[in-house]
Amino acid sequence: MLPSPCAPAQLTPYEVLARAQSVKYYADRALWEVRDNDFGPGRFRKLLAAARHRQAARAAYAAAAAAYHATPRAAAERAVRAAYAAKYGTPIQ
Repeated sequence: MLPSPCAPAQLTPYEVLARAQSVKYYADRALWEVRDNDFGPGRFRKLLAAARHRQAARAAYAAAAAAYHATPRAAAERAVRAAYAAKYGTPIQ
């Protein structure tokens, strides 16, 4: 008898944010590719599909960012950035 498959690991909010950022980047690139280089038939349909995908990716990224910024890890990062800015007079970019 085969063992049952393992349940997938739960992603942390940071990992979800990183994946959402990657999807958003590639959705932006796909839109720009159609906008700048596709002049054949069906261009408008492809452009509309790419724009909708980009809009969904941006919404998912905004939700992931909100979830991440509510975590203790994000609060710790904000504290480190504030301490750096207080010490050196300039924020970390």
